[in-house]
Amino acid sequence: MSRSGRAARAVVIASCAAASVAAQGVHPQFGLGGGLMAPVGDYHATASGQGFNTAWHGLALLAFKLPALPVGFRIDATYGANSANDRLKDTLSAALGQPTDEKTKLAGVSVNVTYPAARSAPVRPYAIGGVGLYHTTISTSTSASTADRAATKLAWNLGGGLAFALRGVTLFFEARYVNVAAVSGFPRTTFLPFTTGIRFGGR
Repeated sequence: MSRSGRAARAVVIASCAAASVAAQGVHPQFGLGGGLMAPVGDYHATASGQGFNTAWHGLALLAFKLPALPVGFRIDATYGANSANDRLKDTLSAALGQPTDEKTKLAGVSVNVTYPAARSAPVRPYAIGGVGLYHTTISTSTSASTADRAATKLAWNLGGGLAFALRGVTLFFEARYVNVAAVSGFPRTTFLPFTTGIRFGGR
């Protein structure tokens, strides 16, 4: 079985385990969020300045509080897209002899562990980290056509945030570092998603 296949199996098993926990009386939280996705490293700019711009991203989540353990689990589904910067557009246009643009689309799912620093405080800092899969699509467009390259790759993330309990819902802000394995002929995709959102349910 390939590494991507093993990772996909791990995500499915973890999702089923989380559902089993919920069935045993743990109250899940559902959430939505969005914000900025800022490329870093070569994804932001290579030594020659070619890279991608900051853009928006969206997030949907399912979280479980585990009363018997100091940690919780969260399953995230994310989507974002970044467009090429001017230096990359100019390089592609010169190579193909016509105006050319490029965009990356990132659709991912991850299983994460969360650790709240203080459960009883109204503002609760937390750490989050996990692994998952990202489907990366690279679209190169000219006035005449669009060519796509796509692959599903392993990814990991690490970060932290603040959660604010407010009248039955939880508002949150978090920042993470996400590292997605490279697609052939393309740099490793690394970025910082800054997310503001809301969670419903749970206790």
